[in-house]
Amino acid sequence: MLKKFFAVLCVVLMTLLTAACTQENTPVVPDKPAVTQTEKHTVTVYRLPADGTEKLYAEKVTVEGDSNEQPLLALEALINTKPQDEKLVNAFPQGLKIRSLTVDKGVAVVDLSKEIYNIEAGSYTEMMLTQAMTNTLTEFPNIKEVTFLIEGKKEASIKGHIDLLDAFERDTTMIAK
Repeated sequence: MLKKFFAVLCVVLMTLLTAACTQENTPVVPDKPAVTQTEKHTVTVYRLPADGTEKLYAEKVTVEGDSNEQPLLALEALINTKPQDEKLVNAFPQGLKIRSLTVDKGVAVVDLSKEIYNIEAGSYTEMMLTQAMTNTLTEFPNIKEVTFLIEGKKEASIKGHIDLLDAFERDTTMIAK
């Protein structure tokens, strides 16, 4: 019985070796990574006025990227680009990064880098920047509220003026007509 088993095993092994040696050797070329098409989108961001009034001004900005990333692209444009109108300013600190942006059940959670602490001290700037981000994000129909994290942590405020513990909602009274 044992001899029969070894004989069958040898036949199977010989068959496998023969098949392996006679196969064509075609080089395996890794698949090229899928080329993602970047699309251009026009988004609305809310800018601060240079004159210090408590109004935000809507500005249309063209961004490039995947359509499901539009809220992040809009927020990055708000933070990293210069306003087109010279009567508006970008008061976000240099080097500020969006560490992440998630949206769940209408609530956007924005995780800002520690550079947010470098804003000019004062309640005006703190209020205007948080409202600029909130109104920019609530332009998207799937976002109703915005909460902020700094370096992944829930903080009470940026500079002690505006409460970051509660979610922010769109404030149309701050939008200039």
